[in-house]
Amino acid sequence: MLARTFKQSALYIIFRGACALSTTSRVQGLEEIIPKFPKEGEPLQSIGQAWTAKDLRQKSWDDLHKLWFVLAKERNLLQSEKLAYARARTQMPDPSRLTKVRKGMNRIKQVMSERLKEHEDLHMRMQLKAFIDSM
Repeated sequence: MLARTFKQSALYIIFRGACALSTTSRVQGLEEIIPKFPKEGEPLQSIGQAWTAKDLRQKSWDDLHKLWFVLAKERNLLQSEKLAYARARTQMPDPSRLTKVRKGMNRIKQVMSERLKEHEDLHMRMQLKAFIDSM
């Protein structure tokens, strides 16, 4: 019994240590999409440009997948932020961010469709087309 408890304690400590070293955010669930309003006098973060098709063509299929979900999460956050600012009857700072995210997502679909045309296996091509259309 004591040995089992010791093993569980050791695993717990190892697991907690690994979590403490993680660089990702511990925020999960709805907290990820709840907008955080900037404080008074706090400068806005600089926003880059939308992903270009040229840049996306250099990414692997898996990287495009990951980027799609990052952009989808960002789009949801920005939609929530837009709604929160509308409810507060104030102007959303830099609304072009939402446009940049949408352009990036559309370009990912474009690049995936281009790669789909190059696929030789008809069955695989049909599966990938269905997947891209569902995005």
